[in-house]
Amino acid sequence: MSRADDSEGDRNKYNSSNEVSEGAVAVNPSAIVFQCLSCLQIVADSTTWVRATPELRTFTLQSAPADTITISDQLSTSHDGHDLGSTYASFSCSNCTHILGKIYRTTPRYLDDLRDYFTFDASALKNYQIGSDEPANGPPPADSDFAILKPEPDAVAQRLAIMETVIMAMHDEVEQLKSEVTSLRHDMAVNYDSDARRRQGATRGRKKA
Repeated sequence: MSRADDSEGDRNKYNSSNEVSEGAVAVNPSAIVFQCLSCLQIVADSTTWVRATPELRTFTLQSAPADTITISDQLSTSHDGHDLGSTYASFSCSNCTHILGKIYRTTPRYLDDLRDYFTFDASALKNYQIGSDEPANGPPPADSDFAILKPEPDAVAQRLAIMETVIMAMHDEVEQLKSEVTSLRHDMAVNYDSDARRRQGATRGRKKA
């Protein structure tokens, strides 16, 4: 595997305002921040946004921090889909090796603007926006671009089903606790009444004596 600055020709492209020293990522306060879905390491932000490609469910950045990305030195070819015939090098999270996307080396004409840039798979990332101003470099993502950053309906339904199951389990536990508390209060009340009657009986016995 080679790092993002593995060659002199690529170094000029990969080195940008958001490439920083090992172990840290400089984040524009108005950027969208992207995290590896597997380990949650911050891997990039939107300050060098190029475009989104809904057909591939990807978005492309001009650069990414060299210490967060590991680029494969092997080229692969796409045999189907919107990028049919393209050659690319995969890149992964430097922390956990989770595959994050592709750097296209050759593309069909309609994907020429992706070539040699970082094309991220939206489903491999988590994201959050930490401001509302436009990114410092390049155009900001358009509203339509955000669609690829949202989970598929099936994924949302699965998450909701998991949440529903958890909530139902918590509800059952709460109901059980309420039942136990009610039973405990009843037992305490019965014991209190029993003790009260015994004390009253003892008091009456002393008076008669």
